[in-house]
Amino acid sequence: MSKRKKYVRPMTATWWQKLDFYKAYMLREATSVFAVWFCIVLLYGVLCFASNPMPGLGILSFIEFLRNPIVVFLNIITLIATLYHTVTYFLMTPKVMNIIVKNERLPHTVVRNALWAVTALVSVIALVLVYI
Repeated sequence: MSKRKKYVRPMTATWWQKLDFYKAYMLREATSVFAVWFCIVLLYGVLCFASNPMPGLGILSFIEFLRNPIVVFLNIITLIATLYHTVTYFLMTPKVMNIIVKNERLPHTVVRNALWAVTALVSVIALVLVYI
């Protein structure tokens, strides 16, 4: 073994504040907190449905919970965070996904537009199923 001291690069708590790329990365990672909130809301809804012996009363307590102004505000923030996460994911995906067709790399715009098209299609199908 060498008696030399290993070089350990210093890492401050504010390393991510140096570059805009790091700031965007940290913001994107912070959107996971709002995803956890959404999961908790869904879990609470399932528990409301399952715990009430009278059919229909569970949904009423869940709707009452959803009408709380704090919950509405958090859900709006969650929607914004999810949209930000989606946009950054769709911008990043073509860069890491190397699709080759006839010995040519597929352009980034094709992959990105395909992702948006699938998202729009699934959204329309979900809206049709909900409102029919």
